[in-house]
Amino acid sequence: MTEGEMIPERLPKRVRKELERLEQSGEAPVMAFPAVPQRYQDEKAKAFARMGAFDEAKISSWIVATEGEVVFIRAGLIRNRVDRFSLPRITGIEYVKEFQDNTLKIRIGEAAEAVRFYHEIEGVRFYRHIKAALDERDLRKEAGKEG
Repeated sequence: MTEGEMIPERLPKRVRKELERLEQSGEAPVMAFPAVPQRYQDEKAKAFARMGAFDEAKISSWIVATEGEVVFIRAGLIRNRVDRFSLPRITGIEYVKEFQDNTLKIRIGEAAEAVRFYHEIEGVRFYRHIKAALDERDLRKEAGKEG
């Protein structure tokens, strides 16, 4: 998913609706991947994430990156749960166990959330995107202090 690209039809309908809401609020999604934050992980979700192959239309937990936020979407029967974190609140991102189990740890202030990706390559792409955004933010801070 790139800026200006339409929301793919392969995504679950409830996730597509949340992505449309993000676009309407001015936060166009840059990438969206099936991933399970630790707080939502049950044995079934962990098993599917370990296998890495599952019908994306049936996955209910997604992570979305926009230009300014990281968004966790958990599709529910009655309503979706959406947790939004602005990039300034994110203090770091790191691999867990050298990414052996498709897990990244996202630091939000003093707290941290482990996120397990269904597909390893998507976790790597997400890591690179967020790491680059955090590095760019840090460079702007440094430039502001010097200038």
